[in-house]
Amino acid sequence: MIQIDPENHEQQLAYDLVANTNSSFFLTGRAGTGKTTFLQNVQKFVDKQFITLAPTGVAAILAGGDTIHSFFGLPMDVCMPGTCGKMGQAKILTLLHADTIIIDEVSMVRCDVMDAIDYTMRTILRNNMPFGGKQMIFVGDMFQLPPVIKYGTERDILRDLYQTEDFFFYKSNAVRGMRLVKIEFVKPYRQEDAGFLNILEHVRLNNVTPEDIMRLNQRVSTPSETDGAIITLVSINKTADEINQKRLDEIDAEEYVYEGTVEGKFEEKRFPVELYLRLKVGAQVMFTRNDQFKRWANGTLGTVSKLTKEEISVTLNNGQTHIVPCCSWESYSYEYNRDERKIKKELTGTFCQYPLKLAWAITVHKSQGLTFDKMALDLSRGLFAAGQLYVALSRVRFLDGLFLSKNVIPQYAHTSREILDYASGYNNVKQIENEIESGKAVNCALQQHNYDEAAKQYLLLVARKAATGDIKEAIQQSKRLLDILVCDEHLFGSITEIPHCILHGNHWSSNFLTALLNLYANKYEEALWYSERVLTVHLCPEVLYIKSRALTKLGKYREADEVNCQLASVFDMATPDAKVLYMIAMLNEMHVGEPGLDLMKRLVEIRPRYNGGILAMRKLMKNKNLTLKHSSGAFCELVDMFNSDVSDEEFMSLLIECREKSARSVSYLIRCIKKQEFNQ
Repeated sequence: MIQIDPENHEQQLAYDLVANTNSSFFLTGRAGTGKTTFLQNVQKFVDKQFITLAPTGVAAILAGGDTIHSFFGLPMDVCMPGTCGKMGQAKILTLLHADTIIIDEVSMVRCDVMDAIDYTMRTILRNNMPFGGKQMIFVGDMFQLPPVIKYGTERDILRDLYQTEDFFFYKSNAVRGMRLVKIEFVKPYRQEDAGFLNILEHVRLNNVTPEDIMRLNQRVSTPSETDGAIITLVSINKTADEINQKRLDEIDAEEYVYEGTVEGKFEEKRFPVELYLRLKVGAQVMFTRNDQFKRWANGTLGTVSKLTKEEISVTLNNGQTHIVPCCSWESYSYEYNRDERKIKKELTGTFCQYPLKLAWAITVHKSQGLTFDKMALDLSRGLFAAGQLYVALSRVRFLDGLFLSKNVIPQYAHTSREILDYASGYNNVKQIENEIESGKAVNCALQQHNYDEAAKQYLLLVARKAATGDIKEAIQQSKRLLDILVCDEHLFGSITEIPHCILHGNHWSSNFLTALLNLYANKYEEALWYSERVLTVHLCPEVLYIKSRALTKLGKYREADEVNCQLASVFDMATPDAKVLYMIAMLNEMHVGEPGLDLMKRLVEIRPRYNGGILAMRKLMKNKNLTLKHSSGAFCELVDMFNSDVSDEEFMSLLIECREKSARSVSYLIRCIKKQEFNQ
């Protein structure tokens, strides 16, 4: 059984989205609300293929995944529009068979990187839907530290590209173009001090009171020796390094150096601890990994009590002394196993070292994800980044465990207005329930690559939402309908009546919905009239599609062809629109006399699991008395049936049977179609 807290409603909603839909969403929550534990459990018990990625090497190692740049083959510089990652065949195959991509610590991901991920996935998967149609789970706390942007050229380029001073992941064109519901875990599992939790929430939301400041400043004090090992959080790396080196040099004892080892491929920037660990008896250290016997956790502090060339002993704050074993960290890449039809995490390298680092001081940035019983916060240099005070304070379990070097001033509790505005959309129950409803309606069909059934379910959902007056949700689902749609012949006649609440609307959205529903109610003149009305105020490819289909159904093929020329000029063949390819190919070949076979071949390439595309290809080739050539003189019953005079129903029956029992024959058929030359 998956461990879902029965009293945690947000956790249950998130689980429903992962397990029962293909919907992407943003999972957030303040420190200690169980995001990481939840995702680990979900991956164990939900029958999906997951890939976990993170923006930095250390974060990827902690998440048990790969880095974004490594997996997608992205450049380390600013990703300009149209940047497509360089992925090897193994990773392409892995991406193709993945169901869900988890991006952890997404608060640190820049918007240009997110757009490059989207473009790479749409290009590699040959699918123009957001992120190639895959379910994306973005995980992180936007109130923590923002993406690191270099001042100068990098910031100037991003400012010009995105017209903003904030470069968060959700500022990407990809995310802005989709409905991304936001679930915030609110139940705390780390801090148990209710008063302290209240202060943290006020700091997080830039809403501190004089009473909060007063309570925090009561913690201005210097730890005593009886407090045991206490770590100091500082604002910059240089300060942390100076403190650690100074304190180590002050110890009058022999220094031991422990050299880590690397096997296989393990990049140095991913090392979770130093390759050369320098220690002395009396040094304050922090464990960087959980102990399997639960004697310590990642972030536990202690003091080195004994050193030899082969052994390190550390005494914890509870007085217990343990011999620390050497540990190994694994670096993984993802690979698809053809035989098992599963994504495998392949071990690429191992780094072995003692799970310790000098810990008189670390930066606030590097403390993310850690928890301390006691902690000092050095404010001598102030705090310079939005969210930095919140990150620092939320590392400690209790207010009594906090020691401040000087008073906190209200200006330190700075939170980006941008983030506060974004957070106002967290836990929108109606939106989340709408997402679950639509996700469940199409999830089974999408898993089976039954785009026709998914499109029909979306259309029925559009009609239901329009009938209740929920225009915004109806528009959302109509966009998804037209994203997933390939062939729409099965949709005609699906709508029996047009809701009165949209018939007399003046806004373009009501007119758009009326045009769409009229089209599939077989009311083509009305669909054409309403689509023209929309085009006077809002030119978009979706309404051009409706107009073209209405003209085709009215027998106005040349006019439909002119609209298709407009459509063809507004989409990128690197990430083609399946329904547009299908529509133009069929209109050209069946009614206009223009070439369309190469377009239908392109459709089969980008939708190899869509049987309707193969059937349409067969129909168009037979219409021109063309036969499919076998590759290298091989024999395949499916190809012979493709070329034969059997009915469409008989061929489709065999195609479906081969998908279930002889996948190689279907792959062979598709290869033959790809190699066919039409000389059009």
